[in-house]
Amino acid sequence: MAENSQYPDPEDSTRMPNFAWFGESSTLQDTSNQSYNVSLSNKGTAQSTRDHDADDHDFLQELGTEQGGEISDADSDYLEHQANMAKFKQSVLKFRAAQRSESSGDEDDSAASDNDTLAPTMTRSGRGRSRWSSVARAGRGARGRGRGGPRGPRKAAEPTGDIKLRLSRASEAFIQQDYDEARQIVSEVIRINAETYEAWTLLATIFEEIGDTNKALMALMYAAHLRPRDVNAWLNCARFALEETGEHRARYVPSAQFCYSSALRADSKNLEARYGKAALHMEQGNTNLAISEYKIILSRRPQDTSVLRNLAEAYIDQDQAEIAKDLYVQSIANFKTITPNLRDVLSWSDINIYVELYGYLGQYDEAIKELKSISRWMVGRQTEDYWDDITSSDCEWDYDAIRRTEIPKFVAGRFPPETYGPSLPLELRVKLGLYRLQLGDHDEAMHHLNILDPSNSSGEDKVLDYPDLFREAADQLLASDLHRNALTFYEPLIKVAGHADALLQVQLGTCYFRISMKQQAEECFQTAIQIDENNIEARIQLAKLYEELNEQKQAFIFVNEVMSLRRAQGLASSEVEAGVEGSQSNAQYLMKDKQPRKSQYKPRRLANPVDRLKDEAARSEQLHTQYLIMQAKRSQMRDGDEEAMQSWMDAAGDLINDFRSCKTFYPWDKYVHFLGYSRDSRLQAQTPLDSDISAMADRLSHNLGAHAQDSSKLSQAEIPADYRGISFSVWLDIFLEFAICLARVGRGRDSYEICEAAKDAIVFYHSREDMFLIHVCWCTCALLTNDEETCVSVARFFMKEYQFTTDSYRMFAAITRICQSPISWYNSGPTQKYILRQIKAMDFSLVDKTQREKYFAEKGSYSAQDESGRAIVNDDMDTALLMLYGHILYTGTSYAYALNYFFRALALDPTNPAENRQHLIVQGLTFMFRYYEQRRESFRIEERQEAHYNIARAYNMLGLSNLAAPYYSRVLEEASVCGNQGGSEDLVVEAAYNLQAIYVASGNQNLARAITSRWLVL
Repeated sequence: MAENSQYPDPEDSTRMPNFAWFGESSTLQDTSNQSYNVSLSNKGTAQSTRDHDADDHDFLQELGTEQGGEISDADSDYLEHQANMAKFKQSVLKFRAAQRSESSGDEDDSAASDNDTLAPTMTRSGRGRSRWSSVARAGRGARGRGRGGPRGPRKAAEPTGDIKLRLSRASEAFIQQDYDEARQIVSEVIRINAETYEAWTLLATIFEEIGDTNKALMALMYAAHLRPRDVNAWLNCARFALEETGEHRARYVPSAQFCYSSALRADSKNLEARYGKAALHMEQGNTNLAISEYKIILSRRPQDTSVLRNLAEAYIDQDQAEIAKDLYVQSIANFKTITPNLRDVLSWSDINIYVELYGYLGQYDEAIKELKSISRWMVGRQTEDYWDDITSSDCEWDYDAIRRTEIPKFVAGRFPPETYGPSLPLELRVKLGLYRLQLGDHDEAMHHLNILDPSNSSGEDKVLDYPDLFREAADQLLASDLHRNALTFYEPLIKVAGHADALLQVQLGTCYFRISMKQQAEECFQTAIQIDENNIEARIQLAKLYEELNEQKQAFIFVNEVMSLRRAQGLASSEVEAGVEGSQSNAQYLMKDKQPRKSQYKPRRLANPVDRLKDEAARSEQLHTQYLIMQAKRSQMRDGDEEAMQSWMDAAGDLINDFRSCKTFYPWDKYVHFLGYSRDSRLQAQTPLDSDISAMADRLSHNLGAHAQDSSKLSQAEIPADYRGISFSVWLDIFLEFAICLARVGRGRDSYEICEAAKDAIVFYHSREDMFLIHVCWCTCALLTNDEETCVSVARFFMKEYQFTTDSYRMFAAITRICQSPISWYNSGPTQKYILRQIKAMDFSLVDKTQREKYFAEKGSYSAQDESGRAIVNDDMDTALLMLYGHILYTGTSYAYALNYFFRALALDPTNPAENRQHLIVQGLTFMFRYYEQRRESFRIEERQEAHYNIARAYNMLGLSNLAAPYYSRVLEEASVCGNQGGSEDLVVEAAYNLQAIYVASGNQNLARAITSRWLVL
């Protein structure tokens, strides 16, 4: 057997070895390869001279008789094993007989075109021999054997008595469910002779029993390679790969494909293998290959309509429905010549597919004609071909004969009444109705569709049996603007489980809206949004509905939501088309693509006012309880209590969701200042576009802009400063603390969403201090999650709002320095371009007029404004900005370009060192001692020890051993006084070791020995 596997490995090579199992001391594959080569070299001569008659004896005869002793009749497992072995014996005899009768001619197999042939063919020497070398040898004449002798790999060596005995013992162990023992024995058999087919199959069964499907499949494949002309072995492998691998089936599809190809190489006429191979080609999207296989099957089984159906499906996938239709036309014409009764070869479902091809192509006249014609053949009335001339109506298929009697050629009683209307399946009758609707023949269409009895006048509740037909009929009626008729088919679907989805609610609402039942329409659209919060069509219809009701503000809310959703979906689809793997990055998702905010509270605007007041009162009471919980748990949450943190986060999440549900805080334009609540906002009304959505947005924004201008005349004293009795500053604290808690528990994206929600609220948006705090919190969340991309994106806010301020650039550098992640976004292209624009804007105001005209485009880079709204222009250069850009270029290995900006910074401030170590040390020690002063007052010994140890270690690292020694001693003093109560955080050993090292280095051996004997001797 070749060392390299000749078939695709279903498992990832980084997670699982590409052979089937491991041995205890060495892999079975290695031992099997060695045994195989030895077996070939030792037994090659004897095998070539062995008589065929002897092959049918020894192992097969001894298989059933070598078991000694009496067997109890109650031993059902053993009896079953005997039966299986008898079947196995018969299969071996049949296989050997077939192998002897095989001709030496090469098999012609179309699978060779699929590029999945086995690489080398196994030879006696164990080396691969290509197909072309075999052909060349055949042309010259083979040596060492007669012309016309059997080709291919030699037959496997007959199992010896020892191997048979071991196999018998392994079978016994398997029957007794001692799988480890059975596996060990089989592995030993394979080590002795890797050509033992029965050992591989038994090993596969053992692996299957213990649940290791991957190794079971590998063993089956090795067994199949030993008998490459045994089609059933390959088919069993393929079935196992597809049916027994569960959720990992997709990984094993290539292996199954290989097995089917191998089966076809063994027998190119095997239709089961070709059918399976074609199905896998379809599954993998290789439609052309699937079509080739299905054509071969159809040529051998022209009356197999399942093949015809699959072939049509493949052509439709390639957008070649015309070819599929012609294929059906040709096949049906052949069927008509074979038998007068098409029911012998066709079913009604086949006719349904055939007619749908005409509908798919938009050939509705032809679809109706073919449907009626072939249905007539199916019921045995093919001689009544005059019906083909009746195109204005479908009276041929009426349940009664009233309209049929008006046709001159119709002869009543010639055929039974059951062969007319009652014989046509309901699915095809609905098809007739749908195609009549497409042609504009509404009366004839309703004549067919009303057979479904949407009003349930018969009490049969046909909607429960045919919900799909109801849906098809309703959809086509809606598309034909027959809204009242569509409602009669949509409404029964509400009570059918699995069909009352968001789309059905939108369609129902659309019908109600078109017939001016606006309250019912609003309920349906709101229900659709509750089922699918990202539903765009429901929001479009609600925007139109509220515009008609002159609720322009609410209409514009939904217009904005639709635009946001479309932007988000457009970006997602563009990423898929570009082949971007994974989901959107956090910064892109939150900084650019604003999705409509979730709301758990959405009462209807057109609901009863009394009910709305009751709902709001209940909601307020619930939120009050949550606020009390949040206040009670705040201190414990800040101390790190996990249970208190979870309770606080649950309560804060409820409050924040309620705040975000108030649409007054998220208006159509963020630049409109908060001017107070409307009547609907006080009641917490939450109401949740067509191709003309942009025109609607412009129209609504114009009207709302005028309204906002009039409202701006309100005095400052009339503008509220709280929401639900809680001041906006407290609300901001809740938002920011909740975001930090989310980041601490690893929910980074959720924390970003909370920060963005706070940023977009107009009560915070127009406050410079609030926006600063929000972005500081945002950066904190990004640092907690080590998200460098979000750090870089959010930190731009400081450089934009505080342009040409040295601290803003230093803050950007500090944030990216603290983030514990590889440098990628710090020196990325967008960051470099942004910082370069800042430098060009800085240079713009410092050059003469001619240079300004040359670089006029950079004037637009001024982003900071003063209180009057005028752009802030710099009057000098900023060294920190130049150094920042120089470091960005330096980390990107653009050393020559970085020097330019470093030299500019050096020219501006030649006396300022890049690193002032003394200053940094003093600054660091200052922070250390502030921490030390607070920590040493703790009542916990481990915290006091940590404070002393930190100072000692800092001095030690600075080389100030004389200052470090007293603090190390204090750690030991704490332990002496309190009796080593530091627990797992005790620093006594570390402090003692460092202290004795200091004494050794200074030459004080006595003190070093005393410290060692006191603290370091166990």
